[in-house]
Amino acid sequence: MQHFRYRAYDKRGKLTDGAIQSASRATALAHLHANGLFPLDVVEAAPGSTMRWWEREAFGGTTMSAARLTLLTRELSTLVKAELPVDEALRIVAVQPLLPARVRQIATEIHDDVRGGASLAAALAKRKPSFPDYYWRLIQAGETSGSLADTLEDLATLLERAEEARAKLVSALVYPAVLLVAACAAITVVMTVLLPTVVPLFKDAGAKLPAALQFLVDVREFASAQWPVVLAAFAAFFALVVTIIQNEAARGAIDRILLRVPIIGGLIVARETARFSRTFSTMSRNGLPILDSLRLTGNVLRNRAFKKAILDAVERVKSGDRLAQPLIQSGIFPELALRLITVGEQTGQTEVMLMRVATIFETALQRQISQLLTLLTPLLTLVIGATVGGLILTVMNAILSVNDLASP
Repeated sequence: MQHFRYRAYDKRGKLTDGAIQSASRATALAHLHANGLFPLDVVEAAPGSTMRWWEREAFGGTTMSAARLTLLTRELSTLVKAELPVDEALRIVAVQPLLPARVRQIATEIHDDVRGGASLAAALAKRKPSFPDYYWRLIQAGETSGSLADTLEDLATLLERAEEARAKLVSALVYPAVLLVAACAAITVVMTVLLPTVVPLFKDAGAKLPAALQFLVDVREFASAQWPVVLAAFAAFFALVVTIIQNEAARGAIDRILLRVPIIGGLIVARETARFSRTFSTMSRNGLPILDSLRLTGNVLRNRAFKKAILDAVERVKSGDRLAQPLIQSGIFPELALRLITVGEQTGQTEVMLMRVATIFETALQRQISQLLTLLTPLLTLVIGATVGGLILTVMNAILSVNDLASP
């Protein structure tokens, strides 16, 4: 009998590993299949060997993040557009080795529900933490109209555009973040290593510390002696931030204030306008009623001032107004977007114009972020360099002054 080591997915999409004895590799594969496992690889190994740590799947996670939802949607879209049945597409996704474990697990659960007679939309609606309302409602509309493949394609595009913007922003912030971490590390070294070395030299020489150095020493001594107070202050600040985050009225007020902040307000307006336009257009094109599309789109927006404007527009549209009218009266949407939406309503091409608005403001947002970071990075470099360099110069000057005092 030969010994084999294997990695395989079970019916829940979980990655497992182990060892098996069999007459051949083909027999081992058949045995794994018979036990409800989907082998990823089966290799001959010495008796008693186990999976090496670097071969295990890391960072599988337990939640369906935006990136994972995008991956799942694109995989389903590709398979369904190839005219595969939904249950077969889900089964294939469930055994894709390159997808995260959580995605495969969710796909397996949905596959089981669909095989049990549930619609895809109903199976998704049962897992609302992973699938937002707008997502499964769009799927429901696609199933009803018989255009599920097109709906999945639109959803995948919508999610990919949002993920692309998020990835670009994170990538652009990496260098400033590295600078801040390096600055914090340098300041920590100055406060914990250099200061304790320099201060005794002044005491031994009977000299007074320079004002800048004395300030650093006072800060360090206060933090050491009053650490419970410092810790309590940080805890109070954290509790205040959590309270504000959980209070809808406070967050709404902050969101409205942010819209008036130079530069930041423009970025938020461009982001929310693009998100509203693309999401609402996608929902309308896939057959959702306009009022449902507006409600769901409003809940997708992050800025509460924009969200309130869209939800208020629902009532106005219900009363017979055109969409552009309440958006104009909200006073927060850009004039260009309002003009294009108005033209779209007058010509019967609202969806086309909304997509045009989304493209314009997505491009504008990326350009604004790029320009901001182009200016921010050198400015941040100068500020951090001046701060850290100033601290080091202060300490070095103090050391030199001690040498002067010690000279005859």
